[in-house]
Amino acid sequence: MLLGAIALIVFLLLRLVNLDLIPVFADEAIYIRWAQLIGSDWHNFFIPLSDGKTPLFMWLLAPLLKFGADPLLTGRLLSVAAGLGTVIGIYLLTKKLFDRQTAIWAAGLSVIQPFLVFYDRLSLVDSWLTALIVWSVYLSLNPSLWLGLFWAGALLTKPSAGLFIALSAVWPALKRKNWLVLVKAAFLAFGIFNFQRLSSAFHLIASRSGDYLQPPHFSLDSLWLFTTWLAAYFSWTGLIIFAAAFLWAIYRREKKILILSSLVLIPFLVTLFIGKIVYPRYLLPLIPFMTIIVAWGLRQIKRWGLVAIMFLALIWLIKDYHLVVLPQKANLPSAETVQYFESWSAGYGLKEIRDYLRTLPEGQKVIVATEGSFGTLPDGLSIYFFGDARIEIRGVGFPKTTLTEAMTVALTEGKRVFLVANWNRYNFSDAGRLTLIAEYPRLGGEKLMFYEVR
Repeated sequence: MLLGAIALIVFLLLRLVNLDLIPVFADEAIYIRWAQLIGSDWHNFFIPLSDGKTPLFMWLLAPLLKFGADPLLTGRLLSVAAGLGTVIGIYLLTKKLFDRQTAIWAAGLSVIQPFLVFYDRLSLVDSWLTALIVWSVYLSLNPSLWLGLFWAGALLTKPSAGLFIALSAVWPALKRKNWLVLVKAAFLAFGIFNFQRLSSAFHLIASRSGDYLQPPHFSLDSLWLFTTWLAAYFSWTGLIIFAAAFLWAIYRREKKILILSSLVLIPFLVTLFIGKIVYPRYLLPLIPFMTIIVAWGLRQIKRWGLVAIMFLALIWLIKDYHLVVLPQKANLPSAETVQYFESWSAGYGLKEIRDYLRTLPEGQKVIVATEGSFGTLPDGLSIYFFGDARIEIRGVGFPKTTLTEAMTVALTEGKRVFLVANWNRYNFSDAGRLTLIAEYPRLGGEKLMFYEVR
């Protein structure tokens, strides 16, 4: 009981402290915007399918946004909840497969695992996908129709869950008496998934997924890149322990560890061979099973295992400190640094612009034109002014002139007009019409510009 309370406190500290420190990321803004639209009109129930995305995360988020709290924090809290579910699932799965002590070690490691910590703090689908996969594997040990519901949830979170679903069916398939329940669970899962056919955009799920795939191709460079991604979060020490535990399991013919290893190695290799556009977060669902295998391996060497787990925990906690306090300096993979801190997808300045707009005098209509039409801009601002009759956020794309016709018309109508755009992505040739309010630099030199249009 005491260990559980301590683990919960550590979990909450690592997930909740400075939860808004990382600026809104492009996908976060899109998902929150979709959730707002879903909550405002049931006709938007399948709007994520318009971009080929499955909608469970947005369905869960939509009612939570009704409470009126900060939409970004609300979305990130939803991921925190998923992270807690992952930790509990790891404990129950490990205890079922091995023993209570190994389960405590595995769950304890998962509380501080940096990869899990980082993505539990972002309003993205990946934490929910990971949690649902872990619970699917746990429920597969004694399959029931609940397994079908969790399979459906995983598929509705991200179609790539299909591979993990197939692998999680290994345990029940090994027991012939479970075949009927397994078939029923599969029918239930795919029946719920096909509920999305009510939308005319259902076909976009397959076509959009295809954009991220390529014909089978092996590259040593990609193998090394993926390995360094894992090492950045799991540490080289953690990877060495994982490899040693895996080899020991082969030597000992530990079937349970070998099956768990398949949930790591097969998705890793499939992603390596057919992934065309791959980001580190696609490897997140591997982490719970790697953590369980590491805990099992360290348990095999008893006292030395306790020393090793403390050393590994120290490495991870140092990483966690940087993720929570100064994530820009956390030595993340370059693919992560570019997305979350350096490029246009990182929403630096949007909180400050939001606060400025909220201080404008009442009684005057305000138009905020932004570059783009989808993503960090305009959605990163729109989520804060959803339903606001006074302040309208308009994405104007990337016009050939600084001012669009609509912006000029708004000025003639007596409205205050502002422009938010990245200095290296927008046409500022008519700068004489702009009054600079502020600029917000990112890591790497890019910056967001905030002007009033005259």
